[in-house]
Amino acid sequence: MNMMTLQRYKNELIILITLLFLMFSFIYKNAANTYVHQNKMLIQKQIMELNSIKALKEQWGGKQLANKLKVLKTIVSNSKVALFQKKSKKLHASYKDLTGSELNKLTNKLINIPVQIVQLDIKQSSKNLYTMELKCKW
Repeated sequence: MNMMTLQRYKNELIILITLLFLMFSFIYKNAANTYVHQNKMLIQKQIMELNSIKALKEQWGGKQLANKLKVLKTIVSNSKVALFQKKSKKLHASYKDLTGSELNKLTNKLINIPVQIVQLDIKQSSKNLYTMELKCKW
């Protein structure tokens, strides 16, 4: 191309370059906006996870949890509780001669309390009577 041809199409070349610049800036703006939006969503998700961790930590480390474990002793009669020891944040309990309904009440209550069950042994001692040994921590 010679100079005369460029001079003749100077305005069209400026418009073409401007349109290319406009197109690339629009693509960059959309990509940057998507990146910012994804980071914002990631940060919000992490904040929600931290809040749920904090709530679970308060629930597991709460002082009321030790009081909730006392319910496991009062569900059945004292004669059926062979051992019930609470030391720091650990519980070791042993029950004997439990009926099926008492065993069911104990296990349901245990499942609904936020503790980590370390050991749970349920054995049938005789027909319709069970023994249960439990170790948990929180």
